[in-house]
Amino acid sequence: FDRDGNGLIDFSELASGLSVLCGGAKDDKAVAAFQLFDANGDGFIDRGEMTLYLQSVFRVLYEGDPGLRERMGLSPDELAEVTTDACFEEADLNADGRLSQDEFLQWTRRSGMSATKDAIVNAGAKPPASVSIAEARRLTSLDQY
Repeated sequence: FDRDGNGLIDFSELASGLSVLCGGAKDDKAVAAFQLFDANGDGFIDRGEMTLYLQSVFRVLYEGDPGLRERMGLSPDELAEVTTDACFEEADLNADGRLSQDEFLQWTRRSGMSATKDAIVNAGAKPPASVSIAEARRLTSLDQY
């Protein structure tokens, strides 16, 4: 979302990023998702970056839907691990343990939208209806800052 690279996300950058995630073309969503996962900005997603991001998203989703844990049979953290493993198994074409933007885009373009692809590309695009800001900060560990 930080288009000007200043380390801050202003309202315009946030609005642009959210509009892409919530209603953009598939490739635009994939690029935006890649940028969200690439926490250190090195142009690659490693397992730790993807797992951390998905843990935050899944914690918020579970909080917004109390029956989700029972239906899934996994905790949010376990689901993040399983989802990350499935993504890397399918997308890490050169088996180097990290995903380039090209690998990520190729993976999202391949035929069929698996449940894993849908969870990764659309992570965070469907927030629950009733989680407070304070609760979201707690669930995502942002309350530490």
